[in-house]
Amino acid sequence: MSTTNNNLSDFLSFHSSSSSSSSSSSDDNINVGHDALDQLLESKLGKELTRSAQKLERIHTDNTSDQNRILLEEEVAQLMDSAAFQQMNAQIIQECPLSLLFPSTHGTAAAVENRREDDDTNITVVGSNKKSREEASATTTNKPPEAAGGATSFSLFDLMDSQKGAFTIPPRIMAQQVIDADQRDNTIAMNNSNDGTITNAVSRSFNNDDSTTQATKNKNNNNNESALELLEQAEDMEDLSPDVQSWEQIQSILYRGLMNTTNLEERRRYFKVHKSIFDKCQRNIRGGGGGGGMFRSQSWGLTLNIVGLILSLSNNEFDNMNDGQRTDLDLYWDSCHHLLSSLSRLAVEYCTSSVGNEKEMERMILGLCSILCSDVSSCVLAMMEPMAGWFEVWARFVGPSRLMVILRVSGLGDVVLRRCESRGRNEASERLHGMLRQRAVSSVVLPTLKDLEESNFLQSLSILRVIVSRCGAAWGSTGSIFSCHTSTSSFLSADGIITFDEVQAMLGTKPQSLSVEEQKKITTRVVQPFLDIILLAESTPGLVDAELEELCTQTVSLIQQQGWFYVYRC
Repeated sequence: MSTTNNNLSDFLSFHSSSSSSSSSSSDDNINVGHDALDQLLESKLGKELTRSAQKLERIHTDNTSDQNRILLEEEVAQLMDSAAFQQMNAQIIQECPLSLLFPSTHGTAAAVENRREDDDTNITVVGSNKKSREEASATTTNKPPEAAGGATSFSLFDLMDSQKGAFTIPPRIMAQQVIDADQRDNTIAMNNSNDGTITNAVSRSFNNDDSTTQATKNKNNNNNESALELLEQAEDMEDLSPDVQSWEQIQSILYRGLMNTTNLEERRRYFKVHKSIFDKCQRNIRGGGGGGGMFRSQSWGLTLNIVGLILSLSNNEFDNMNDGQRTDLDLYWDSCHHLLSSLSRLAVEYCTSSVGNEKEMERMILGLCSILCSDVSSCVLAMMEPMAGWFEVWARFVGPSRLMVILRVSGLGDVVLRRCESRGRNEASERLHGMLRQRAVSSVVLPTLKDLEESNFLQSLSILRVIVSRCGAAWGSTGSIFSCHTSTSSFLSADGIITFDEVQAMLGTKPQSLSVEEQKKITTRVVQPFLDIILLAESTPGLVDAELEELCTQTVSLIQQQGWFYVYRC
């Protein structure tokens, strides 16, 4: 054949005429056919072959044999991935006879047909890349299973049955289940304190009673789980809070679990449940669960429970602890960290929502001020956020007059003023530092006692600055903020955290009237820490952070502008 075959039909016509010759020359005809196929490849992919050859020739002298082999494989792979090759490959598979594609089977038509039947994969031209072969194999091996009758079942129920329980739905935990379980737990605890065999015998008798239906037995088996175990399995917030009364009982159960001092492991489990339920509420608030803002009150209630936990730990186990008393420092630390995280998320939610929890805002701020009045809690929070930015944010959620009342009732003004005067040094810082040293790990760098004191001082100074900036305009009543101190235990009641009505009753008390001399003394005490920082920065350049010096300067300037303090320089 003198001319090059420019298309597949010319090549096939040539192969047909060559195959019509005598069988004695069949091998020669096959060779001639492959030569014609080579000419077809060159006519169809001549440009690509020339480009690849020139590229390999240019880099041949700069690489080793192994590198040449790798480059050649890459070029071949790119060539076979080209659109022209893929189109020609598909056309050859469709139109070429099997005797050409599989020369070893030529001879009889039966042999050719047997080869076709035995081949389980899609036929590809010799020399196809590995990717094509893998795709062809996957096409064959990943066929859908067929039923015994030869038809494939697309039933959803058949698919679920074939998965053997992979689609099982977790059980729903309803609020009433948790409430009933808590009552049963309390009854068991009371009975076990007298005779531990009574309740267990009654339970076994009920489960073994022949007259009891199977549904009742299954329900009873589920009810054998404790309230804590049910809460750990809860997934849907709507099931836990179908109405206000049910959620109040659930919140009370959670709070009492946090107050359990006899079982520290169970106490920590209740804390983890708090975090888990809070995250579920937040996912719904952000819209991820489709609930919008329907669980805002639940988020606030859970955060108030954490406030009560921190106050309880501070009052009963840290601030007033005796030597050798067992404490859970990890839980204490985690609670403070979770509180700051929760406050940040609640603040963002409150700022962006059209309707917030204005009714609960004063109770929340009073609880936060009570925590800051605790020396140990304040020191822990100072190590996490020395500038007390979270307090500045929340102090802006109420008006100046109400904030002054909250500060006066909680006694926070007098507490932070005393901490500023002592430069953050107190017995709680030393005790906390000693507890950290006892739990020290070689790979962890512990803060020094000086670090704790400086963080405590900086936090107190920041809170004092917020008080001055927010309440400074009310000249006549500001002094009362720093004149008295109320015990932080008043925020906790026998049944938990004080109610909204109890908070309003506390905030309704009238302040003490101060004389002009008393106001001047308080003036001197408040402004002195800021002046000391400014004088220290002037006397020892570089010792005081520039931003801290600027904050102190602005605070003193604000005091002078408002005119409610008589300011002088020492």
